[in-house]
Amino acid sequence: MSSKVTECGVCNYRKISKPSVVWCSECDEGLCEECKEHHTASKATRSHSIVLQSDYQKLPSDILKFTTTCLEHDEKYVIFCKKHDSPCCSRCVVETHNDCKDLNAIDDVIKNVKSSSAFLEMEQMLTELSENLQKIRKDRQLNIESLTENRTKIEKEFQQTRSLIDKHLDKLQESLIKELYDTEEKESTKIKNIISSIQENERKITECKSTLDRIKLHASDLQTFLAMKHIQQDVRNNEHFLESLIKEKEMNNVSITWKNESALEIIPVQIKKMGTIILDIRSGNATLTNRKNTQAQIMMPITHVTSIDDIKLTLIQTVKTIGGDIKSCCLLPDGRMIFSCYLSNKIHVFKTSGTFDFTLETGSLTSHIHLIGQSQKLVVTTGNYNQCIMIINMKNRKTEKSIDVGSEIYGIVHKDGQLFYNGYDEGLCVVSLDGSVKFIKRLINVTLKQNSSIAICSNQLYFIGEDDSISCCDLQGDVKWKLEQKTFLSNVRGITVDNYGHVYVSGFWSHNVVVISPDGNKHRLLLSEKDGLQSPQSLFFDPINNKLLITNQQTNAFVYYVSK
Repeated sequence: MSSKVTECGVCNYRKISKPSVVWCSECDEGLCEECKEHHTASKATRSHSIVLQSDYQKLPSDILKFTTTCLEHDEKYVIFCKKHDSPCCSRCVVETHNDCKDLNAIDDVIKNVKSSSAFLEMEQMLTELSENLQKIRKDRQLNIESLTENRTKIEKEFQQTRSLIDKHLDKLQESLIKELYDTEEKESTKIKNIISSIQENERKITECKSTLDRIKLHASDLQTFLAMKHIQQDVRNNEHFLESLIKEKEMNNVSITWKNESALEIIPVQIKKMGTIILDIRSGNATLTNRKNTQAQIMMPITHVTSIDDIKLTLIQTVKTIGGDIKSCCLLPDGRMIFSCYLSNKIHVFKTSGTFDFTLETGSLTSHIHLIGQSQKLVVTTGNYNQCIMIINMKNRKTEKSIDVGSEIYGIVHKDGQLFYNGYDEGLCVVSLDGSVKFIKRLINVTLKQNSSIAICSNQLYFIGEDDSISCCDLQGDVKWKLEQKTFLSNVRGITVDNYGHVYVSGFWSHNVVVISPDGNKHRLLLSEKDGLQSPQSLFFDPINNKLLITNQQTNAFVYYVSK
């Protein structure tokens, strides 16, 4: 810390060393206790603003380097040159800025700077940058977690595939072994039968030989002659028996071998690996806050925002829904569609092709739904029934918790751990997502439309009043604009917002969809009954793929691509 800051400037000029206790930015020097009293009493300096030296020293070193005097001429800054964006002393003006036109007294430039819109905008920009960095960090952390989940899931699928292959091969082996044993048994039985026949003939030949031996010793010639005729017949029969064995190939040797199926022979050759790892890269889910900066003092690039007249809808899919009284809808990150059916206590999920996938049984009336990003948590409200919020994990399809709010509850959205919802006659309310502290705050104390949605974009909330008015407020409940629209919409139910702040609303009785400009001053009819709308209750805008999902109360839903 330089002595200029820590020592009294007045005393130092008088060759006296005293520590400073306060700092005067306009004099650009520290003051001791005695000099501070003179400084405060003097007519020339009594209006100067001073701060405690201890507080002043808390400023960053880069800020402490800034002085109120010109480093080149050691004179006080009196002029600010906008052309060169620099403060100037009187000599600077004469020597360097004599030709500059846009010169202002520096006191006028810095007047009320801390309460100026530029200072406030800078604070907002820093807050915004901090929020965006946190969002990106959290998004990347979630991506790492999802990668781990992907890896675990694929490992299980590997094991399941291996198990299926093993089971199939076990079945093939069992079948082949059974066939092997059956074949052996069959051929062995044939051979055993032949052996049995041979043994019987051997017995007869042995008897014949024994009879012939006895005849030779004891029988008469006549007896011998007649016996030979009889024995000769037995010999012929045995000869015929042997000939039949040879002719009928009963003496062929039988052996058992096996040959692989051709498919099994090529498996080791053609299957080099069990599968291919596919890296699916999509746009991240982190949506950055981007406040529009219109302050002249801070130069920031401004992105062109399209007009509602530029919006074009292209129908890309018509989906035949099931169930009735569809109150709400949304799109999963993978493109699947979710529809909540109020009276049937069910939530239906459809594949991207438009075919039915599965149903969630909630056990309660299902009014409105809202999906919370990569966490795959589905928030479900219950209308005028249980008066609670259910949190369903879409990964395992289990209800994780229920938050009692004690009022009718319809449309709902999520932002930074908080749930904003349509509490009907309780107004626009907010409650913590974790439910650890049950504190319900009422942001807007007006009656909202029954059965209607709410929407959120950045730090703006959009809701529908009981009188069918459409309003926009910030997260603290300060209303930015309100639009009365009875001439072009009737019984407004659905509301959603795109990336540019354009508001899409659906008229239940007017059978149409209207888009409203971000400032609430203009509106335009987008779709009507001739486009197939029949009592549309729900809208959902997919900010990543620029898709608009519109759902009739019964039968059909429509997916449009939104181009600008």
